[in-house]
Amino acid sequence: MTDKTGIVELGAGLRDLGATVVATRGTADLLGRAGTDAVVIGDLTGVPELMGGRVRAFHPSVFGGLLYRRGHAADEADVKEYGIPRIDVLVCNFRDLEADGEPGASMGSVDVGGPAMVRAAAKNFADVLPVVDPADYGAVLDALAAAQGRVGATDLTWRQTLAAKAFARTAAYDRSIERLLGQPAGPA
Repeated sequence: MTDKTGIVELGAGLRDLGATVVATRGTADLLGRAGTDAVVIGDLTGVPELMGGRVRAFHPSVFGGLLYRRGHAADEADVKEYGIPRIDVLVCNFRDLEADGEPGASMGSVDVGGPAMVRAAAKNFADVLPVVDPADYGAVLDALAAAQGRVGATDLTWRQTLAAKAFARTAAYDRSIERLLGQPAGPA
């Protein structure tokens, strides 16, 4: 299971700052039970979660929103023409594959879309906050509140630090997959 520590408070804080919160079905339900409305990602993309939830984020509305460079004419034109939403903050935590159970049993739990979204947000840290650690939620809310909800008005060095942390997290996640695949399957 992914770490939901602090997600209810973060969701409420983002809503208080005027953000629209978009989440997977499970997180949207958790937020809703706590009184914070969230748009389910399929409602944003117009495509429901497919293949048992394994396909939900791979869509131009998601990746376009994460890679959208504010102020770049070509990006601005694409956003307008294709109705791509602006995504300012990406929050994503990955399942701890190595703690999930016996060797080889967790490949079905490997997250593909989450790391891809984190990489996209981290690549575009000038315009998007990539957040991969619940310990950073308070700082994210504080920085956004001080910047009146404008990511671009937050400290660029801090955004770069969040991006480096995001890339480090995806690298660690990839190493855990490598270890998982390198383990013997056990007796047949």
